[in-house]
Amino acid sequence: MNAQAASSSTKPEYTGTGDFERFIGNSEPMHNVYRLLKQVASSSATVFVTGESGTGKELCAEALHKRSGRDHGRLVCINSSAIPRDLMESEIFGHVRGAFTGAVTNRDGAAIQADGGTLFFDEICEMSLDLQAKLLRFVQTGIITKVGGSCPHKVDVRIVCATNKNPLEEVRAGRFREDLYYRLHVVPLHLPPLRERGDDILRIANYFLSRISKSENKNFTGFSAKTQALLLNYFWPGNVRELENVIYNIVVMNEGGRVCARKLPLALARSQHDSGVHPDLAVSALNQMFKSVSPHDPAPPALAARNENPPGLVDIRPLWLEEKEIIERAIELCNGNINMAAVHLDISPSTIYRKKLSWKAQKAA
Repeated sequence: MNAQAASSSTKPEYTGTGDFERFIGNSEPMHNVYRLLKQVASSSATVFVTGESGTGKELCAEALHKRSGRDHGRLVCINSSAIPRDLMESEIFGHVRGAFTGAVTNRDGAAIQADGGTLFFDEICEMSLDLQAKLLRFVQTGIITKVGGSCPHKVDVRIVCATNKNPLEEVRAGRFREDLYYRLHVVPLHLPPLRERGDDILRIANYFLSRISKSENKNFTGFSAKTQALLLNYFWPGNVRELENVIYNIVVMNEGGRVCARKLPLALARSQHDSGVHPDLAVSALNQMFKSVSPHDPAPPALAARNENPPGLVDIRPLWLEEKEIIERAIELCNGNINMAAVHLDISPSTIYRKKLSWKAQKAA
């Protein structure tokens, strides 16, 4: 057994029963992520992580590094959107003294620092095209040359990269090199948004509540049922990072005890009641809408106008069109508030957002 395999064999196995490394979650989408991470960790293949901001892309890099057999080396992270473009090449490859103004000493870049370990490029699609060409050469050869230097240096790194954009759309738009994309996109891994992770929201919220309460010397005892419902139904555009900020706000702004709805930040507490439509009126209107499409009633004029079948046959449309009409009408009755529409339709907001994306795909097909 080689050294890498020996090191990897000492890692705890993922049993499929809960959290994984620093990830918290027991939902099916996260089980799929854990299985893929475990499967590819010991290889040297490049992993390309996609997902919305705040879903835990750096945690993927950490998990891969810990289980790769390379954890004797370093995990070095480069955020392509946080470093000025004129300094990015030096950050990756290093520089020699006098290479540019301010280069007063020789400096090793991230590639040399990560030699024997893992190099993580976050927000890879933000990298300039000229630097992408140099990165491509490095990925192909494993050889770097410091800025201002002439001596090539061979390094051994495992590359993990991530973006919150659609990399293929960036390729089509000419902002990301196609050849680099295919070099990096060996093992794709997509992180689900928090809103699609069900009860993981509460698991993570309780973890943050316990951790932050301890650091702030306060005593909180969990969430009320109404607060849990609000947390589960909120859309979480900022994902886990936003959830952590919300819990921090709760702990700092309150003295302790059970977290009730009034302790939530105002925007989140009102997220299901800010449409200006009284809930009872919305329910009544929705009931009327459902009655209007009863199979025992005459077809609405809009449907009758589309009926091109011979007399006596029922106008049957694809299910997704019927769902689209019902959901869009519900959103209209709730003055555009998707969260409130989801509550009255007895589905999650994430279901509506997923269906809206599928409708676009159906329309484009």
